[in-house]
Amino acid sequence: MYPRLISTPGLSRFVDALDTERQAQLAKWGEQKHPDGTGPDNANARELADGYRAHNDHDPADKTWQTILLEEVYEALAESDLTQLRAELVQVAAVAAAWVRDIDTRPHPMLCAHCGDPIPADTGLNTWRGPFPQPGQPECTVPRYHLGVEYPECRKAGA
Repeated sequence: MYPRLISTPGLSRFVDALDTERQAQLAKWGEQKHPDGTGPDNANARELADGYRAHNDHDPADKTWQTILLEEVYEALAESDLTQLRAELVQVAAVAAAWVRDIDTRPHPMLCAHCGDPIPADTGLNTWRGPFPQPGQPECTVPRYHLGVEYPECRKAGA
């Protein structure tokens, strides 16, 4: 096995998660072969791709990961040329990787997983408790709970 030479920040973590998921799919269904199901029979896919592209180009403030990914997915669904289809699917994967990287680098929202109220900023005192992130789990998804005595139910929930 050759070492991976990945230089894009966060991409190695995505590739590891992708490889784990592919191994699970192979274990469950084995190697699969299916028709592409893309091309001219998906006339509405081209319209949808064009609509999402126009939306994404029109006002950058309205652009979301959802609209970016859907633009790429519909472009792939509209494609009948295998070389172009492959290129579009690589773009779908790259957008998914960028979205995962964005999630992985977000700050923790610091909301209590029990009551939903904000947890005060840590001023040198412990104001919250929660588990350590699992390997590959973004810190922003780890539940946190109030630790203050004024939150007895939250303290119990996070124990």
